[in-house]
Amino acid sequence: MFNDNWSVDQIERELALKFSMLMNEQQHDQQNDQSCVRFGDEGVAFARELGGVLAKMSDVLQNQSLFRSEIRSLRDEVAELRRERRESEKRHAERVEVLEREMEGLRRKLSAKPGGNIDFPPASYLERPLVIRAEGEFLGVLGKGRKHFSLKDFVQLIEHKVSDSMAVETSWSRRDGHWVLVIRTEDAQKGREQNIVVVTKQTTTPSRNEVTEIIRLNIDGNDAPDALLLTLFRQLRAVFNG
Repeated sequence: MFNDNWSVDQIERELALKFSMLMNEQQHDQQNDQSCVRFGDEGVAFARELGGVLAKMSDVLQNQSLFRSEIRSLRDEVAELRRERRESEKRHAERVEVLEREMEGLRRKLSAKPGGNIDFPPASYLERPLVIRAEGEFLGVLGKGRKHFSLKDFVQLIEHKVSDSMAVETSWSRRDGHWVLVIRTEDAQKGREQNIVVVTKQTTTPSRNEVTEIIRLNIDGNDAPDALLLTLFRQLRAVFNG
C-alpha cells in the first residue's frame, strides 16, 4: 500500500477493515462448529494466515508510529525556524527604526547650527512608490506582499554595493523644487569612477496616487534614454522580487 502511494490514514482504515473481516469469519466458523474440538489442517493454515496478517499489521502500525513521530519532530523544527525568523525580522526592524530616528535627530541638530543647513528629503517622500513615465504611462515596481518599490529602497540597493573594493557616496540637494540624488562610485579593482545624477519630483497620477517620479537620469554627464530607464526598472523588478 505504501508503494501504491496510499496515505497512512488510508492504510490504517484498510487494515482495520480486513482485520475485522477475518475476525468475523473466525467467529462465524466457531459458531457453526462449536462441538468440534479437532483443529484440522485448514484451521492450522487459517491460523498461520491470520498470524501473518497480524504480524504485518503490527509492522505497519509500528512504521506509522515512527512516521508520525518524525512528522511531529519536523513540525516542531519548522515552527522553531519560523519563530527565529520572526524574532530576527523584528530585531532588524527595530534597529532600522532606531537608526532612522538617530538620522532624523542628527539632521535636526545640523539644521539648527549656524550655516549647518542640510538638504534631505522627508521620510514620506522617500517611502512613496518610485515610478518612471513612458509614453504617458506611469510604471513602477510591485514586489512581494504587494509592496511598492520606493526611492528609499533604491538608495538602500545602492548603499549595499559598498565593499572593500567599491566606495559609494550619496548626497542630496534641492533644485527648482525637485530632489536631486548624486551618487559617486569608485571601483578600486577596475580603477573606475562613475557619477550618477537622479532627479526626482513628487507627482500625482491620474488615479490620484502620490508617487515619486524619476524625471531625469544622468550618467557621467550623459542623460539616459527612456529605453535605459525601462531596462533599469526591469532589473529592479527582478531584484525586488528575488
